[in-house]
Amino acid sequence: MDPFTFGIVFVGTAGATLVGVALLGNAGININEDMIKIVMELGKYGSILYLLKELTKFL
Repeated sequence: MDPFTFGIVFVGTAGATLVGVALLGNAGININEDMIKIVMELGKYGSILYLLKELTKFL
């Protein structure tokens, strides 16, 4: 998967997940916000590492 497509898919997935979590929170389900922050940060760092790996193929 090229980096541009990966970026679109990652942003869409992250946005849909946050909308789903917000809907669950509004429905009265307790949400562990610290865990959401940790998972989102890990996803961000993982995507940065993937992007760097893909970009090094051009060097």
